[in-house]
Amino acid sequence: WMHKFATPCTAPVPGMSARRRQRAEEAEATPLAPEADDTLPAAAPPETSDAQRLSPAAAEHLFPERRPPTAFERLFAAVNGAVRPQPPKARHEIASSTLLQQLVCANSVLSALWAAGWICLFLWKASVWEPPLHVVILSPTLYIAWAVFEPIRLTLGCLGNLHERIELLGPFMFSTLAVAVIHVYFLTAQHYLGWITLQVEYPMSALLLCIYVAELAVGWPTARLFILKAEANFQLVSAGDLDER
Repeated sequence: WMHKFATPCTAPVPGMSARRRQRAEEAEATPLAPEADDTLPAAAPPETSDAQRLSPAAAEHLFPERRPPTAFERLFAAVNGAVRPQPPKARHEIASSTLLQQLVCANSVLSALWAAGWICLFLWKASVWEPPLHVVILSPTLYIAWAVFEPIRLTLGCLGNLHERIELLGPFMFSTLAVAVIHVYFLTAQHYLGWITLQVEYPMSALLLCIYVAELAVGWPTARLFILKAEANFQLVSAGDLDER
């Protein structure tokens, strides 16, 4: 430590050459720089972010400021959060829809009334007004197809919702679209095909169409909830367990 307080001896010595004497005078005139303390760690250079290393124009292009959401975006987020089904909180939580079950029960009653009312009205109209040949072929064919598929569709919807079976509720949703098309024909197409549609037939088919739309609106989030619950209950098994099975 004594070398810190020692001063270099730069006095001229007899017999020293002129060049050495000049170097000694320059060393005496030049102040000594303080020695660095090796015991202290060197300070790390400050880190700079990507935005600080780039120019302002490039930083604004790469890292634009996030604008606040518009009123439409806030409304869409609120509606989406309200419609989206929430995943079940427990594995044994009931995911069946009470409203969907009520719609299926009401649909079964209205379908039976509509089936009886339509066949009676068709036979009465055919006895009073002579129907065209294409109406005689097309309307009873669609009625028979609806009468066959409607009980199957209602059974799929009832059992699929009660037992939380997506493999039953899915065909129920697709078959609902098919029978809705049939009722659109009975509601509008018969008039354009040259056949008489009574005033009482419009509310009959329109009421069933409203039931079908309601079933689709309620059945879609219910089916998604069944899928979420099935994913939560899914358990991974090892390859050894599969070999044993």
